[in-house]
Amino acid sequence: MGIVLLLGILVGAVVNRLGSDLPARRRPRLPECPYCGRRRPWYQWVSLPAFLVHHQHCPSCGALISIRHPLVELGLAFLFGFLYWRYGLTARFVFFALYTTIFVLIAVTDMERRLILNVVTIPAMALAIIGSFFTGHIGWKSALLGGMAGYVILMAIVLLGNWLVGPGAMGGGDVKLAAFIGLVTGFPLVLEALLLGILSGGVVSLLLLLMRLRSLRDPIPYGPFLIVGGWVTMIWGTEIAHWFFR
Repeated sequence: MGIVLLLGILVGAVVNRLGSDLPARRRPRLPECPYCGRRRPWYQWVSLPAFLVHHQHCPSCGALISIRHPLVELGLAFLFGFLYWRYGLTARFVFFALYTTIFVLIAVTDMERRLILNVVTIPAMALAIIGSFFTGHIGWKSALLGGMAGYVILMAIVLLGNWLVGPGAMGGGDVKLAAFIGLVTGFPLVLEALLLGILSGGVVSLLLLLMRLRSLRDPIPYGPFLIVGGWVTMIWGTEIAHWFFR
């Protein structure tokens, strides 16, 4: 378990790097300060230990490392540990850990830049198709049907949303994310995943509006809500469906 937790932290450091470099359309490189551009010392390449020993400031300009970095590392360590506890060292653990890593990367870029990048989602979809042959929770036919259903349903929602409230409500990145979620969860569970994502997004958006933390004109990234629905369905989709229809 300790090795899995450490792996989650290290993968989280890679996700943090990709989350900064990919939206800027540059090749991934060693960690550097976004303010002064100086390369970070080796003991700050993974930010969680740096925060724990109070070395979270850039030694050149004194800028604080974004709190996103240790949160991503800690979050992936927890999620990897949970997946290992649930599935053991199996093919399902390996692919679900990869899917989880991709979900977290997409959430980072969408929340910070409102970008869901093709360079992430297209390889992710290919990975999900491969995974359908090894994980055993769905077959390849179910995966393909789920991917197509996710794409078509979200595309319809995007077109309807753009017609009702104007362009920008949701975009093509959300559609590709829905296709990836469908490939991961399969058909018909993709319907559950999208429903959970849309409902959670609607509830949170309504709360933000009622608390006046957001207005109707403020954009709210929808990718993280779809990701929550997809991840929950990936793990507990069948149990939720059985409970709902019992």
